[in-house]
Amino acid sequence: MSWRRVLKSAQALAAHSLLLCFTLLLLLKLDHVASYSWWIIFFPLWVFHAVAARGRFSLPAPSVPHNRQWAPCHSIVATPLLVAFELLLCIYLESLYVNGFPTVSLKIVFLPLLALEIVILIDNFRMCRALMPGDDESMSDEAIWETLPHFWVAISMVFFVAATIFTLLKLCGDVGTLGWWDLFINFGIAECFAFLVCTRWSNPLIHRNNHTREVGSSSTTIGYIDWNNCLAVTPQHQDRMCGLQDIGGHIMKVPIIGFQVLLCMRLEGTPASARYIPLPVLFSPLFLLHVAGVLFAAFRLIEKIVLLLRTGSGTGLYFRCSSEVHDCFGFLHHGSR
Repeated sequence: MSWRRVLKSAQALAAHSLLLCFTLLLLLKLDHVASYSWWIIFFPLWVFHAVAARGRFSLPAPSVPHNRQWAPCHSIVATPLLVAFELLLCIYLESLYVNGFPTVSLKIVFLPLLALEIVILIDNFRMCRALMPGDDESMSDEAIWETLPHFWVAISMVFFVAATIFTLLKLCGDVGTLGWWDLFINFGIAECFAFLVCTRWSNPLIHRNNHTREVGSSSTTIGYIDWNNCLAVTPQHQDRMCGLQDIGGHIMKVPIIGFQVLLCMRLEGTPASARYIPLPVLFSPLFLLHVAGVLFAAFRLIEKIVLLLRTGSGTGLYFRCSSEVHDCFGFLHHGSR
């Protein structure tokens, strides 16, 4: 334990808190409770990008094809393109609210987002090709296991690109026959692949630690992964098909899906009473997710500070309580990603 690890935990707490603050300000703005400028609404989100910099993007990292070490291209361009999309969106919304008409076309606003999705698509297809065995090599189970997450993400991005284009056309009014549930299906299929990969695989080039200690419940095995010596895509809990944290990670995806279902119901008006769903109820699944992330990050920060300042064998009351709380939050660990 060191102050550097405490600082990283504080960074994680700040990142989750900023996302919670952005969601709260967005709700107040849309519900006409606050009349803040859109620049103020988006400010916590831009600070979040600064706090969680270095391209922390929860997608599987590349292995080492042909003895080369490289970082995925999308992890480098993700933050600049997302910030560009958010800036253009903020300009669009601010001009629409102040002047009554947008100063920038919505199609231009979506260009950085589409560019990011296309880069992820190309990058993962490129990794699939690089991880394939050569002409004189046979396809092994290990090669399939390393290639599979990149293939899933590539398929996911195909549906994400299609859903983003359809959403843009729907918002611009170019496709009137396209319903919001049609868009939800496209996003849902894309998320099925993306959620699975983000739960089962870590990104060693992004989540970089010399020794990553996976601690689950008292019955789980403590594993150590040397990310510096092995950059391969490593699934969590290799000793079983579905560990406790994997189940917790999937449960934490339920609020995201619930928010999307409520949003589609309100936009589509099916049933008719759904158009009157209060915005706090609509945003409640997102707040549940953000609060869980903030509590988990705060617990990790307090735990590391106590471990750093306190000496002893670790058999006191605090450490027994800390173990129980860690088991509870460990169930939701993958969901925070």
